[in-house]
Amino acid sequence: MARPRRPAPPARDRRGQFRSATGNPPEPKDTDRLERWKSRLARAKEIRDGWATKYDVEQGERFFLGEQTDLSGERSKLSLNRVAATLKTIRPNLFFQMPKFFVRPKPGRHAPVASRIAASGEGVLEAIAQQDDNLEIAGSLAVTQAFFRLGCLKISYDPRMEANPRKGEPIARVVDGEPVLNELSEPELLRDPMTGEVLREPEEVLTDEVYRWRWVDAANLLLPDEGPDPTAWTWIGEEIVVPLKDAKQDARFPAALRAQLVANETYRRLRPSQNRPQVTSAAMGEEFLRYTEAYDIRAKRWVVYASGQSFDDFLVDEAVPRWIDNDPYALLLLGEPILGPDPLPWPVPVVRDWLHPQQEYNIRRRQIMEGAKRAARKVLYTDAAFADEDEATKALQSPDDMQAAKVNDLNAVKVLDVPPLSLDIWRDIPLLDQDWRNITGQPGTRMAMAESGTTATADTFAERASSLRDSDMQKAVTRWLSTAGRKMFQCVKETLTLELWVQMRELDDKEFSDYLERVYGFPKEQQTMMARALPGLKEAFRERFGQAQWLAVTREDLIFEADVTVAPGSTRPRNLDTERADWFRFLEILGRAPQLALSRLLLQETAAKFGGTIDERMLDELTALAQKMVEVNARQAGRDQGADAGGANGAAGPGGPRTASILQALMTGQGGS
Repeated sequence: MARPRRPAPPARDRRGQFRSATGNPPEPKDTDRLERWKSRLARAKEIRDGWATKYDVEQGERFFLGEQTDLSGERSKLSLNRVAATLKTIRPNLFFQMPKFFVRPKPGRHAPVASRIAASGEGVLEAIAQQDDNLEIAGSLAVTQAFFRLGCLKISYDPRMEANPRKGEPIARVVDGEPVLNELSEPELLRDPMTGEVLREPEEVLTDEVYRWRWVDAANLLLPDEGPDPTAWTWIGEEIVVPLKDAKQDARFPAALRAQLVANETYRRLRPSQNRPQVTSAAMGEEFLRYTEAYDIRAKRWVVYASGQSFDDFLVDEAVPRWIDNDPYALLLLGEPILGPDPLPWPVPVVRDWLHPQQEYNIRRRQIMEGAKRAARKVLYTDAAFADEDEATKALQSPDDMQAAKVNDLNAVKVLDVPPLSLDIWRDIPLLDQDWRNITGQPGTRMAMAESGTTATADTFAERASSLRDSDMQKAVTRWLSTAGRKMFQCVKETLTLELWVQMRELDDKEFSDYLERVYGFPKEQQTMMARALPGLKEAFRERFGQAQWLAVTREDLIFEADVTVAPGSTRPRNLDTERADWFRFLEILGRAPQLALSRLLLQETAAKFGGTIDERMLDELTALAQKMVEVNARQAGRDQGADAGGANGAAGPGGPRTASILQALMTGQGGS
């Protein structure tokens, strides 16, 4: 059967950039609309800069880099960087590795989609994430910056075009790789359905498609004056700096306007800070253009505007391409929202509350250092007191024991008594440590600090409080990555023209059967029956017995409405021993009371109580497994004339200890019969 013809790719210009969603030219200039946008962008810059000043944003960034000041604003003479140490402790619990995406077809109005096809969507996202480790690198940068401003990932699609050597040749109809011939044994040519003209090869052809999650410096973001709820925003924008020569070659901009572009940036300031040194373009040898790219979420249009030009018009004013879901940004907010009478779209930076405790700690440690210097022993001596003054000075200043200095007159040498350092300074250190733990939410056990004077109970409460804070941040990270995955899936679904090869995982049936017989003692002749009784069995072994296989995914494979989620906690470091212990306890309960899994909510809550999380696919499998086990339990109870007959005597009934141990072993990968 002939493969259905792939949908035509969206219209592209010479550089492969999308012209618009419809191919229509930009709308005529709307002066009032242009002025509204200029006012909107100016207001957004004013809000951003005022927020950064009020909440000490740049100061927090400098503290993280070790450029710390004391309370007077002077450069600190001594800085022990607790800000960086604490952030580096928290960050791995939020984003240590690439997330596990799940793509599930939306139920209801759409035709059912095979799980295999849904899994191909997951393979696509995983392949894009692993390409040059772009999600791991960009995600780590975004999470780090979320402590100071907010984290931002941007969906990027870069089609690579090359000159077509067959330019202008007629295009023949091809089925299964072979041209279709007409009654004259000539290739059948494709024609435009509207004009009837023969379609010909274009000037350029698509050779590659590069998908990326890119990190965006939040200092360049422009957010609307519409409160702290991102779902209520009507637009979002970004300031971008590029070399002027590149801007003049950007085919997204009209040729007439490109020719008139002039530099409006004297220094390639990637951040619009007024504290950066001003360097002339001539000194740098290159000129730069700063422009603003903004997305009108409500009107579904995007605009590009550059100030300081001879013309007063948009560089771009078009409909948002179909591959962009409202806007290409996914924002991570870890700080508290700014509510009250003057709500802001920017959060209170997490690091802001760390600054004064850091300064106070630096002061106390500097006092200790200076006190130690003052407390060092001093020696008075008269001229000619030493036979060799240089030798004597070296001996007295040596850290080694039993150093001798020859003197001419013992009474001519005197060691001064220096008062010791005040104990009040030392008493403040534990108090400062406690303040730091309270503010950052990190107990001393996690920060590898001494917990002198604290009890095990206090440590436990501190750990629980810290876990709550981390869980709140982890939840925000999960939502953020789910949004980034959903936007990327939309991008690929709408733009994919070439085949994208992804690595899928399949089971080797023979190896799987041999393993069940060898490790668990299940004869091959009984495995078919067991597979029917335990439908989730094979899925449980997929990760351990998968064989890497490659699958060519096309746009047709992705044409379905999907929910994209991230497995909670999948970005955190894995502790296999802890995970195995948690699963042991959870599955022991599930094996004894499989009816728990008949309620998806109850199943999720039960797993959460033991420190585990269940993704949607595993949830489906455990629910199906529980239904089978409940049915078998009911039949067993009827045969034994008592509901407790299977488990009370240690029998191997599906609800008894035997079932629990087998289920636990299967799901955790532990052997034994």
